Amino acid sequence: MKYIEKNIYVEISSFNYWWGIYGFSDLEGWEDIVFYEKTDQDYIRLGSTCVCTKNYLRNGLEDLENDADELDFVVEIKEHLIGNEIHYHYYYDSPNDEDFFELPYEKLPKNEYNIKPRSFEIWHPDEVINQKTITECVKVICSRFLNIEAANIEYYEAVTFEEASASYLEEQSRWVSAKDIVFTDELIDNLMNKMSKTKDEILMILNKNIK
Repeated sequence: MKYIEKNIYVEISSFNYWWGIYGFSDLEGWEDIVFYEKTDQDYIRLGSTCVCTKNYLRNGLEDLENDADELDFVVEIKEHLIGNEIHYHYYYDSPNDEDFFELPYEKLPKNEYNIKPRSFEIWHPDEVINQKTITECVKVICSRFLNIEAANIEYYEAVTFEEASASYLEEQSRWVSAKDIVFTDELIDNLMNKMSKTKDEILMILNKNIK
């Protein structure tokens, strides 16, 4: 099969993801992503999914195991946790649902009612989500469902370090007053390594965003 080579743009609007990427907090265990292609100056939405890691799925097992209606789901999760491959979990509408919807991709599996899923999750074997995780997920989705070879993957409207810093400190100030916010040596060292900036440069950015 011949694949169409395209550049793909990924949107991740959650600040939690960017806080983890820049080193303000731990990396996340799941994220919603939207992916686009670009034609001239317009971005055309290709699809969306939720990326889930082993850590996220493992943490939810205890509650699911106590729910008799989720036994099949629990088995599916446990099988994924012992493996090292990407897995897909599909959600289907019922034929009589008022807001019935099917995804338009040709290669999606149909259920017993001959219906395609309305959405799906992609379960990655990583424990947390980083840029490599996102890139791998987008590549396999494009190849598997869209007949696209993702030649290059970039962020759509990426959050900058300064924007992430401002939003993180704004969130922290909800719980403590600005004068009580303390930047630990571990946080500063982490940011220095992530951003290749000096300690003074990091502190200047952080202090500028304290309100």
